[in-house]
Amino acid sequence: MTSLLALLATRHEPWDTLGELWHPIWLLWWTVIGVPIHAVLSAILGLFSGNAIAESIGPFGIAIVLLTILIKLVISPIFQYQLTTSRRVQAEQRRIAPQLAAVRKKYKKDPQRLNQETMALYKEHNINPLAQMSGCLPALIQSPILIALFYVIRDAHKTLPIHDFKFLGISLDHTALQPGQFVALAILLPLLAGLTTFVQTKMMTPPGGQAAQDPTQAAMTQNMTMIMPVFIGFISLQFAAALALYWVVSNLFSIGQQYFITGWGSLSPPRLGRGKAA
Repeated sequence: MTSLLALLATRHEPWDTLGELWHPIWLLWWTVIGVPIHAVLSAILGLFSGNAIAESIGPFGIAIVLLTILIKLVISPIFQYQLTTSRRVQAEQRRIAPQLAAVRKKYKKDPQRLNQETMALYKEHNINPLAQMSGCLPALIQSPILIALFYVIRDAHKTLPIHDFKFLGISLDHTALQPGQFVALAILLPLLAGLTTFVQTKMMTPPGGQAAQDPTQAAMTQNMTMIMPVFIGFISLQFAAALALYWVVSNLFSIGQQYFITGWGSLSPPRLGRGKAA
């Protein structure tokens, strides 16, 4: 811990770039998020030190997986609140979908009146259109965690009790395309990061859910469903594989939690026996 604090004291990038004003904010963020992440990783690595099975798999990867599960357990109430709120708003929008369609048809040539009548309809049925913004909560919370994890991984050679960062043949302290990396295997993590992001995004939209949205909102939902997984996969290629591992495990945890709350959403898998004669 002393070495970590010493490294923190000599860290200059953020406030050299953003100014001394950000120094206290950075220090608070690092103390609240970065130091606990480092402490948990260090404790888990110490727990698996000398364990033959862990050494064969990769203790650093196991530590990242366990850290991710711990973080998800801590923030799961927020994610559950977001899912419940989103599901309620989507159900309300489906309920008034015919009335919304009628309003859009009636005032399609008058955007200002269309907006007024739409908001009046929301108010009549006690629907808060901004409640959908709760979907941003998990991403907002995970952003500072990811940044802190990035710095912990970057300085792991100096501050963590480990020298081998391999996990199932993947060097977690390297990017997927970095020299010395087993690219054919390491590329799986960015692919899984994009795929699990796509699955989770589709699950958040109920079957036929876009029909209850206005055309602009439906188009944005469709675009985000396709663009976000590609963006996450691309970003995962640019940073250490440990961050992609964190994202994959985090998504898998969220997918499981989401399934028990909202089901498969618009990603309903085909049923066995479908197509047979009744």
